Amino acid sequence: MTLKKIILIPAALMAVSLASCRDNSGEEVSPKTVPDRTDLRIMSFNVAVDNLQDVKGWRSRKTAVYNMLSEEKPTVIGFQEAQAHEITGMLKEHPEYTFYGLGRDTGVAPLTSSEDYSAEETMAVFWIRDSLKAEACGTFWLSQTPSEVSYGWDASYRRTLTWVHFKHRRTGAEFFVFNTHLDNKGTTARKESMKLIMSKMEELNPTGLPAFLMADFNAPTSNAIFTELLEVMYSARDRAINTESSKNTYNGYTSAGKSQIDHIFYSGRIYPLAFRVLDKDYGNTYISDHYPIVCDCYIKLSN
Repeated sequence: MTLKKIILIPAALMAVSLASCRDNSGEEVSPKTVPDRTDLRIMSFNVAVDNLQDVKGWRSRKTAVYNMLSEEKPTVIGFQEAQAHEITGMLKEHPEYTFYGLGRDTGVAPLTSSEDYSAEETMAVFWIRDSLKAEACGTFWLSQTPSEVSYGWDASYRRTLTWVHFKHRRTGAEFFVFNTHLDNKGTTARKESMKLIMSKMEELNPTGLPAFLMADFNAPTSNAIFTELLEVMYSARDRAINTESSKNTYNGYTSAGKSQIDHIFYSGRIYPLAFRVLDKDYGNTYISDHYPIVCDCYIKLSN
């Protein structure tokens, strides 16, 4: 199946969602010591849909999320279940970031003028603007009609994938980020969504630039839906030099955790140094019902 229409960013939206911000990306690698690589910190985080009736809602967790972002300073973040008021709050607290993403139910940008509650979820990609430039970006739906707002197969919800083609401002390194969230109930939807994702990644990145695929996949890597993917991409959890491979990522707001369903995959000249599950207390025992996962890595600029 091919994607007939890529969702493009209107110029007016580009001016709003790709706002200028101050570089706060942390320490850079000295070109004198490492002249041929670009260091990145990649994060995937299901920030958890906000339940206004729940004591674990956004209002009780947001300060801890802001603290986590201040401490970790990811270069790129792929959020799942991000609602407009959550996105707005994070950008207000951390203006060094900008983002791209479209609401899965309307296909429009999830920006609000305040932190008023908004139910629609977005697979938002955040990045530090002064470190990275978005060369291109887009959204498609995980369905039989990916260019349209739609449900796919037996999915319980509309699901989207957000992609961004980045260029590193200092080194010129180019790479792709693909961020999504597979359905929690539809087994056919998860299987067919992975087929669609692989097809679209090849279509959007025909020259094979380094790429990351991150998500709450609602499945462990042992699941058959990953068989073909693992022939062309690697799991950062499995391949990083230092890895917290045994830690669960879905916690369900319980201390023991429940499963490993959040993953970061990569391909191309990417070298993972560390894979971490951020399960510490940032001011609240749980910043979400999922722990963020982080891959510290570098892109080798030449063979």
